[in-house]
Amino acid sequence: MGASIHTWDLPEQVCMPRGLAAVRGQVFILYHPKRPSLERASREAQAYERLRDHFGEMNLLIWVGEPFPPPPTEVRDVYAKAFRAGPPVSSVAWIVDTHLGTSGSVFTSISTQMFVPGTKVKVYREPFEAASWLAGLENSKATVDAILDGLDALDRA
Repeated sequence: MGASIHTWDLPEQVCMPRGLAAVRGQVFILYHPKRPSLERASREAQAYERLRDHFGEMNLLIWVGEPFPPPPTEVRDVYAKAFRAGPPVSSVAWIVDTHLGTSGSVFTSISTQMFVPGTKVKVYREPFEAASWLAGLENSKATVDAILDGLDALDRA
């Protein structure tokens, strides 16, 4: 199966290549068990930019399995460009699979390079907590279960 179609409360159908990213409501989900390569970041960035015709704004969930070393500058720049060219990002939940202290500070700092000022950013260790926060946002149009399903689908891909 090359692509999967998901229509969870979307204004239109949105197709994503299997394993690249997931969309649930107005939540764009990225899954990085390893630090993303420039090629992977470019593919994810292109997918995000294509969403501008479907959504007025988006929230992001980004799962990071290996936070150190953080993504190199050229990878962060690719994401920053896409997040400015695609639908405006209103909120970002990072899930960092390690001790929260140091990595929380690092990913909060990285967020200032990747997202426009005023974007709400939170760093979590547990997927349920991140999904709960995003689902509770007025503009997410997604349930906790739908968001976790998107993350699980990427984990299985």
